Amino acid sequence: MGRLEEEGSSSKRRRRANDAAGTGKHLYLALDDWEGGYSIHKLDPDDLFMEAPGGAIGKLPEPAAVRIASPVRGPMAFAALGSNIFVATNPRCRREHYAPPTLVYDTQTSALTVGPRVPDWLHDLSDAMAVGEKLYAVTSYRFTESPSLQAMSWAPITSIPDPYPWDPAMEWSWKSMPAAPLDGLDITAYALHPDGRTLFMSSGVCTHSLDTSSGVWKELGDWVLPFRGQAYFDGDLDAWVGLHRGADGYICCCPVASRSAATTRPPECRVLMEKMFQFQGEQEKHLGATLTYMGDSRFCLAESVLRSVDDLESVLRVTVFGLRYDHKGELRNKVRRTTRSYAVSKNTLRFSHAAFWM
Repeated sequence: MGRLEEEGSSSKRRRRANDAAGTGKHLYLALDDWEGGYSIHKLDPDDLFMEAPGGAIGKLPEPAAVRIASPVRGPMAFAALGSNIFVATNPRCRREHYAPPTLVYDTQTSALTVGPRVPDWLHDLSDAMAVGEKLYAVTSYRFTESPSLQAMSWAPITSIPDPYPWDPAMEWSWKSMPAAPLDGLDITAYALHPDGRTLFMSSGVCTHSLDTSSGVWKELGDWVLPFRGQAYFDGDLDAWVGLHRGADGYICCCPVASRSAATTRPPECRVLMEKMFQFQGEQEKHLGATLTYMGDSRFCLAESVLRSVDDLESVLRVTVFGLRYDHKGELRNKVRRTTRSYAVSKNTLRFSHAAFWM
């Protein structure tokens, strides 16, 4: 009976991997894992749904999908929109027109092109929020200037006043939108409403919504989303899911908040009781964790942990798991989770990793 159960479990995992492969999507990991700079690795879903034998630490697939030379030994910033990954090669540079342009890696064509410079006083490109065909970001206070909303999209070229017939007609460009009611540095969590156009953003003390179709902001109340970073809407759960902001190592969910009604109470939060992070007793070695939505109530948790506090050798743990409600309405694991671990030789402690399912 035990062997039949094991074979049945393996068969289910293969079916899940085949379902994921049918979407044509892969997990892309951005890492500072070579002496010249950064790499973006492409992981096959077949590998993600299968445990490594004996929990062994493996190697990331080579060659990398793309390698990016770093002008300085420091962090890069990554964001994703559609099939594109945007890379700010020196995000701390604040030299306005002398700042380096971003790079754009198209995961469908494997093409690498040059994109626009990051707008002034945009703290971190990795905090940008994808909505439809645009990438939104909120700047920080600058002397007497209030924060502004910036939106990047693939748009007709306006920088060339009299273009020649052979000049490109379209380009990636940023557009400044109306002033924002909060500082980009203060945003602690955000989530996209299932309507596909309304963003919810929480700072330390309150939550605002932004209707990206009209540019209208609304203050929703003195409460905050229970997440840290991005949360994702899951249709089966009918809830947002994200990393819990107050309890390291836990996943939580909450109902979707109203787009129009202000309230004094936050949405009810349900916490997955099983601790998902594996860094118990390793807090000083834990560099960071990200949650990525894979669809069908499945999620990917990636966490970077130093092997020792004395060097830059690290392990990247990638865990795939599913969520469901039990008969009491509590949040539970839907399927047996799988974890793969990869050895990573880092160059800086100021960058952990970035992960995208696309």
